[in-house]
Amino acid sequence: KTVAGAFNDDTIAVVEAGTGVGKSFAYLIPALSWVMKNDERVVISTATINLQHQLYEKDIPFVRRLLGCREKIVLVKGRGNYLCLNRLEEAIEEISLFEDERDELLAIRAWAETTPTGVKSDLSFNPSDSLWSSVNSEADACLGLRCPFRERCFVLKVRREAAAARILVANHHLLFSDLAMRSEGAGYDSTAVLPPFQRIVFDEAHNLERSATSYFSELYTRFALYKFLGRLYRRRRGRNMGLVIGLQTMLDGREAIGKVPELIDAVKAQADLADSLSTSLLSGSGTYRLTAAPPDDPAAEDPTVRELLSALEELAVRILSLVRLLEDEISSLPEERQEEMPAYETRLVLRRLQGLAALCSKFSHFSEKPENVFWMERRRTNLGEHFTEYVSTPIDLSPLMTDAVFEPYGTVVCTSATLTVNGGFSFWKSRVGLRGFDRKEVRDAVFPSPFQYKERVLLGVPSDAPPPDDPAYESFLSQFTGDVLELSEGSGLVLFTSYEMMRRVFDAVATRLASRGITALRQGDDDRARLLARFKEDISSVLFATDSFWEGVDTPGDALRVVVLCRLPFKVPSDPVVKARMEAIERRGGNPFFELSLPEAVMKLKQGFGRLIRRNS
Repeated sequence: KTVAGAFNDDTIAVVEAGTGVGKSFAYLIPALSWVMKNDERVVISTATINLQHQLYEKDIPFVRRLLGCREKIVLVKGRGNYLCLNRLEEAIEEISLFEDERDELLAIRAWAETTPTGVKSDLSFNPSDSLWSSVNSEADACLGLRCPFRERCFVLKVRREAAAARILVANHHLLFSDLAMRSEGAGYDSTAVLPPFQRIVFDEAHNLERSATSYFSELYTRFALYKFLGRLYRRRRGRNMGLVIGLQTMLDGREAIGKVPELIDAVKAQADLADSLSTSLLSGSGTYRLTAAPPDDPAAEDPTVRELLSALEELAVRILSLVRLLEDEISSLPEERQEEMPAYETRLVLRRLQGLAALCSKFSHFSEKPENVFWMERRRTNLGEHFTEYVSTPIDLSPLMTDAVFEPYGTVVCTSATLTVNGGFSFWKSRVGLRGFDRKEVRDAVFPSPFQYKERVLLGVPSDAPPPDDPAYESFLSQFTGDVLELSEGSGLVLFTSYEMMRRVFDAVATRLASRGITALRQGDDDRARLLARFKEDISSVLFATDSFWEGVDTPGDALRVVVLCRLPFKVPSDPVVKARMEAIERRGGNPFFELSLPEAVMKLKQGFGRLIRRNS
């Protein structure tokens, strides 16, 4: 009734529905009923792939039969999940007869002939991230109407289906990419990433701030830069390749284009310099946040920081020099030739290079944008090579959420098992822009879980545990976890807030459990979906995991009988974005612990606890 009221009255509904209430039916029945009676499109957005598939494969077919609904419903994934036939052929042409990845590429080509979807998850094997990223669909590499494989394009196929559908099942990240394009000028009546829609249901809405933070952040890495430079020009096994080679032919060997390799080398050298300068700043915690020196003490700024910012500014200059040279060369062509393939594709790449240059320049003038936090993080490739990720993140998402989500759409329904803290929605509303929102009616409701937790669950808190920051805590935790999992004969989920702590406790306990016939599984040792499948199938197995497994794990019955929460899930206070948001609360006279850290930990703790009881039985 609450959801139906939000559809009928053009309002926002915020609903906490505990585990077992049946919230997917509670929004699917009104949503499907609405599209059967009205010429409108509804987007249902989730945070996890698991829930997307559960809705599409299980819940929606049931509700369709219930209502006799014949409206088209489509599951939409981000384009990076789809194979690009044009990029696949380019990759096969470039790879030599004896390279390791050739067999996998040919296997993907054979699969491409028969797959109806072109979605990575339908492949019978799991290609490496680097291989898939060379053949998947990318907006920057899309040739649109000029693509020779347009008739067979998997992304185009799903877009056609989406345009004919009345219900779209998407994820938060994909939806935010669409909303961002619309708020930046694409408008609300045309197709952006998705076809136009009028109403939104957010399931797993406790993740909205995190998803929006991820989407509205800008980031730069030298590998992203190298990828675009490589599309312009690269040498492979003594051969010159890339768009510039085709462009050179179009330009009848004009001399200026011959400067491109030299300019690319200059850009790469500067990118490498910036990364090497960032190394000392990141040597401690692995992250570093840029903060302005006090205005009366310019000497307080770290000289390495000044050098790095200067290097990033120079990097932006060098990227733009390359961009300008190529733009000038393309504009020297007759107008009709500027739309031919090499010139058209080159312009796509140049747009992305301009975006990366703009972010580098923003970094070097970070103090001029106090509404964003500028920070760096040390990352590692699959091959163990270190690099720096440079990120700019909005401190307050409320204005973006208000303008892009809550104001433009007729109905917005936000639901989750965990939205309240201490019985109220004020914390969650304050994080997503709904506290004090008066442009539309906001209705909220709480429906507690029907599960009998007091009769079904033993909640234990060890009274002899040392504090988590005590050096003795790790050995206590290893002993305690081993004892608990022996007593339960496995069937356990052990949740950590630190990957390192998880690794060390796993190493200390796994052999002991194995001697009792209990298989210990660890996050990171296999694909998430396969790990969870093994955990469910092997009733006595135990799974050691961190952040992402605190939610979205649905293991009813004997496969999960004990959950160990190794520490209250407070976010690391040194995290640059968390720190900037805490400082913003302090500046307006608030208490960051009670207004941010504690409520966030409460919601995460409720999520972790919710893994244990998944059915009324």
